[in-house]
Amino acid sequence: MSKPLTLEPGSAGYPVAEFPLQSAVDPDAAPAVKRHGSRVQPHLDDISLADHRSQAIRDLDELTKKWNLKHFEELVDQGRRAVWGGGSWDSPLLRATDTIGVPFMELWRHDSKHAEHVAENHFQVPAEFCSMIKAMIGRLHLKKYDKIRRILYFGSTCEPINMVLEHSRHDGYELHCYEAATAFKVGERREEMVRFFVNELRKTAVWLQGKPVDEDRLAGEIRLKNQVLRKVRRIMDLRLKRPYDLGSIPTLRINMGANHLFGNPVKFNEILDRLIIELEEAAKTPETRPYLPLVLAGGAPGGVSFFELLEKSNAVIVGLVIQGTSTYREDVPPLESLAHYLFDAQLRGELGEGAGASATLRRRRVEEIVKHTGARGLISSAITACPYASVVQQLERNYFRKQGFPIVGLEHTVHTEPATEEQTMKVRAFLEQLAEAC
Repeated sequence: MSKPLTLEPGSAGYPVAEFPLQSAVDPDAAPAVKRHGSRVQPHLDDISLADHRSQAIRDLDELTKKWNLKHFEELVDQGRRAVWGGGSWDSPLLRATDTIGVPFMELWRHDSKHAEHVAENHFQVPAEFCSMIKAMIGRLHLKKYDKIRRILYFGSTCEPINMVLEHSRHDGYELHCYEAATAFKVGERREEMVRFFVNELRKTAVWLQGKPVDEDRLAGEIRLKNQVLRKVRRIMDLRLKRPYDLGSIPTLRINMGANHLFGNPVKFNEILDRLIIELEEAAKTPETRPYLPLVLAGGAPGGVSFFELLEKSNAVIVGLVIQGTSTYREDVPPLESLAHYLFDAQLRGELGEGAGASATLRRRRVEEIVKHTGARGLISSAITACPYASVVQQLERNYFRKQGFPIVGLEHTVHTEPATEEQTMKVRAFLEQLAEAC
């Protein structure tokens, strides 16, 4: 067993010399190392769209560049509050308490191999285990002396993530958990569950800012997010008529931006308005080029190279299972609205295990998207060795194959690596099969 390693307060990370064997065989294990032949590629949020013909997309690109961990830490230096986690279904609550929810994906956005190496060598996590878990435990340990030291999470996320987050207490992080509440049947104990979860939200608001949330402001944040969600839904519908006019990467950014608004709701709303105008004008001339509409359930295996592969094959992602565009209720008090939204999203199969979704219900969201978009196939993506994702993927394989609906299952890691040869061949074969069936 390797000897335990320690960090001095303020240090940036482990010295690479502490890991001579791994660094010798894997150049990506060391921080920020990029060499000829490395499988590292840019993260999707780091891809520049500065040369895009649409000024709205170029402006979206500028917003995206500023929405990252470095920027969050700069805001913390200026006195802003920030926590790891949150910022999805609960984003109105975080905005109403002036808190930045830093996505957990920032833990593996850069130098994820280094974090994984720390997990395997310092914490003795098996090499074959889930790369997300390893990146999380390694990166949180490396950043234990940094500025953001509070973590917000949902109680019914997967057990390994719960264990990682609980372990972070030993590194001095302060944790707050929404106690698990999950809706499995429509209407089942709904009033009781809403009352319970409203109390959880009240406790969370006090933990975030030291006092109860201003419910009038929270109601305003819900109305603002609903406004954005309606615009995103409109853009996704217009894209069905002109799928090549809005590429996969800006489409992903628009959908994810509906959560955090890139910290600039006025600018983001204005960009969405311009995109709608552009797409409405383009839709007046019907698309004549053939394309294969697909649904993506899970992350993008291979990142940038995955989308490049689809585009070369005239395939277009027309629906994202993990990201919903349903709106919040405005006819009930705002804390109740958040609770209803969470439970309704669980029943729709949206948002994933981070919001308590049932493994058996994600197919409802897939079927809803297929019915709305006319999608011809499903790409079901899972992180290798993820207990939750592997179960969901197998359930989807069994269900949709019985329905006669084309599905391909892919596995991937959280590292920013190009698609493997196996992934590429599976996707190509799947797309060829769909094209022949036209």
